[in-house]
Amino acid sequence: MTPLSLQPPGPPAWQRSLLGFGYRQLPPAPALAPYVQHYWELSLPAAHGSEHRELLHPDGGSSLLFQLQGRLSVDAQPARQGVIFNPAAAQSGALALEPGVQVFAARFRPGMGAAFWRAAASEFAGELMGLECAQYLRFDLAAVTEQLLAAGDMSERVRLLEVALGKALATGGGVADALPRALELLRVSRGMQPLPEVLAQSGLGQRQLERLCKRYLGLTAKQYSRLHRVAYSRELLKQCEPDPLVEIAYLAGYADQAHFSHDFKAVVGVPPGQYLRRAQARYHDAERGDAKTVYRA
Repeated sequence: MTPLSLQPPGPPAWQRSLLGFGYRQLPPAPALAPYVQHYWELSLPAAHGSEHRELLHPDGGSSLLFQLQGRLSVDAQPARQGVIFNPAAAQSGALALEPGVQVFAARFRPGMGAAFWRAAASEFAGELMGLECAQYLRFDLAAVTEQLLAAGDMSERVRLLEVALGKALATGGGVADALPRALELLRVSRGMQPLPEVLAQSGLGQRQLERLCKRYLGLTAKQYSRLHRVAYSRELLKQCEPDPLVEIAYLAGYADQAHFSHDFKAVVGVPPGQYLRRAQARYHDAERGDAKTVYRA
């Protein structure tokens, strides 16, 4: 069986498809880098004429999205009072952007956003919320939202949000040191490293790991592993000829195609064959630069 290799690093097709909308990412300040993946912003011109949709594939992280103008929704749930809190999820979601919308968002690392929460992640994992999520946060979300709406540009918004996050971090309890190590082992192995090996390398017992995952991640270790195994299989699917499913299942560490298809559909929402056909069509449109609707695949 011929090994498949991932393409060299570069902007993915979904990101290239958003360049016309001013999509931009900024990194966090060094003190927040262990907790925040990045900040992003985009504006969909009012003249665009049609809704733009993105598939949001889970990696165990969480997001705060601020609706600065226009309207957006996740899984058909609109932003309430200008905010969508999207905690760790076990399934892909659908982000819908209407013409005229401007969005600013913070993406938190898996398990690390809990440094800013007042409650265990298991209390709201997978539950989309609006401004009412403020009850779970260690900073004044309503005040921050008002500041972000009044800010002149993205750099100013990042600065304002980081002031609030920094204060919350200074008064919070942080995250157990052993958890990021265990999650990183599962991530870099693409969810294929046996759990006993992860436990041995991280110095955790199985019950301890599950307790930490429930408290900080909101997912079980098994769910987290599955997210990254499916993510790896998605990357492989996007580089294959039609119907390579048996080989993809093998490379992703599945004993059989049935198990692969079950896991893939449970996370992405569609079978791998259907995903492959959609991804090929959408990436082709993204490369041509004339797609009106391109999904993040």
